[in-house]
Amino acid sequence: MHEKIIDLVARRFQVLGDRCRLRILQALENCPMTVNQIADRLEASQPNISRHLQILFDTGLVGRERSGNHTFYSIADPFVFKLCELVCHSTARRGEVLQKYALVGRKTRGGQRIKNGLPQGAN
Repeated sequence: MHEKIIDLVARRFQVLGDRCRLRILQALENCPMTVNQIADRLEASQPNISRHLQILFDTGLVGRERSGNHTFYSIADPFVFKLCELVCHSTARRGEVLQKYALVGRKTRGGQRIKNGLPQGAN
């Protein structure tokens, strides 16, 4: 990858690394909403939601459209949900393996030490 592309990808992952922003994206998944509607749904302050929406807008993940006195935010890049789904499946799979083989730092029944959250040889 070209360095500028790497920077853009890193920025997008950085933006998605915030719990509040992920919750905002989830709230917008089915329909456009105003800042106040999002704030009410997430039980968060309007200034905080506005700040996060600006970051999501700047990275191209959400779009906005004025309608009268209101600005509606919507998902601009629906591929973000596919990315989240992939991460969720990977996280769930890792959780299943950890549950199956015991807690991190312990040995499995076969005496293998858990390394990087997985026993040696586990996928």
